[in-house]
Amino acid sequence: MEKIKKYCFIFLLLLLFVPMTQKFIKFHISEPLNGTAAFGNYPSFHYKDWISGKYQQLAELFVNDNFGFRNDLLRLANSFDYLAFKTANAGNVVVGKDDYLFFDYNIKGYLGIKTQDRNVIDSLFVKTDEMCKKLSKRNIKLIFVIAPSNAFYYSDKFPPQYDTYPKRENDYDYYIRKLNEYNIPYIDYNKWFLDIKDTVSIDLFPKHGTHYTYFSAIWVADSLVKYLENDMNIDMPDIITISAKTDSMKTYEHDIENVMNLSYPLRNDDLYYYKLKFNSEGKTKPKVLAVGDSFYWPVINQLIPANCFSNVAYWFYNDKVYPESFKTPTTTDQVNLDSLFNGLNYIIIYTSATLLHRYDYDGFVGEMTDYLNGNYTKRNQNERLKFWIQAIKDNPEWLSNIKDKATKLNIPLETQIKNEATWMVEHENKNK
Repeated sequence: MEKIKKYCFIFLLLLLFVPMTQKFIKFHISEPLNGTAAFGNYPSFHYKDWISGKYQQLAELFVNDNFGFRNDLLRLANSFDYLAFKTANAGNVVVGKDDYLFFDYNIKGYLGIKTQDRNVIDSLFVKTDEMCKKLSKRNIKLIFVIAPSNAFYYSDKFPPQYDTYPKRENDYDYYIRKLNEYNIPYIDYNKWFLDIKDTVSIDLFPKHGTHYTYFSAIWVADSLVKYLENDMNIDMPDIITISAKTDSMKTYEHDIENVMNLSYPLRNDDLYYYKLKFNSEGKTKPKVLAVGDSFYWPVINQLIPANCFSNVAYWFYNDKVYPESFKTPTTTDQVNLDSLFNGLNYIIIYTSATLLHRYDYDGFVGEMTDYLNGNYTKRNQNERLKFWIQAIKDNPEWLSNIKDKATKLNIPLETQIKNEATWMVEHENKNK
């Protein structure tokens, strides 16, 4: 008996050193976690940082994010909690009925639990109306494309704790009212998906993802092309679907499952996919600037803008510019706006029904209005943004606080750092 206790003690003692051994020898390669960013490189030692305590704090952040088997152990813990308690250990992810997955902010947006300040929306539409009038003088139209939301499409699958919440006016309802009030053109694909839901034989949203499928994205894109065709009275390239097939899901289509970081894949139904061809011979292609969120990616990735528009200009959250950023990171302040606006036909705001409150994308309306008025100031703002990003990284306590926020929100650390820095820039501007 004593020998067994001794061996058990030795085994447990050795077990404590396994993560340390893995850290330095790396006899097992762990897959990186999705949706989170480990704290960067080990901090450089400086005597003044040691005295101030900054070095110790940065070292602690690094060790907590980089010990051996960390990713595997987290996946194991996440899998146990999901199997035993139907709990997702990922920021804002909730498990609905029949194991449907949602981001809780989309549910709260649908139910009207969380709404944007109506005064802010009213003020934004005054600015948007001004921008539309100035664009019109250049023969450019602004069009809102409202992408569908899985919170609307699967509202009957919300977790039971939301059953007692009555649905109130949400941002989507209010934005539709304001778009009509200001007579701003929009295409409501959220309503369209709900209208056809009971008439189609396939699900237009995956069970474990927040975005629509690649298959249904083609329906949206084809409808958008026909809308532009009719609006300009031109003959645009035809999107030809060769065949439909079932295949394994794209990563984009089960993105909520991905950020849960489980040790095993969830069961996902096969989805339909199109193979596409384009008939461009003798066709007219308008010049388009798309400013939007991630719902535009399946349109971009299936090469629809590349074949149907005269250009591909996608400003992702009014920050990264594509397709340029596929090769070299390019931001909107690096774009030659005179060249972009030369011959431009449309600016398309492409946003999901539950993310309409973000459509201004860190000041897009104001920036474009400034440009049209001959007073474009974004470059100066970006200099201040860089200043605050560096200030955050130089402050261990602030950085640690932001890291906690990023973990809770389940977004990359760099994204939350930029969000905080953006707030500081906006706060500076308000004080001015």
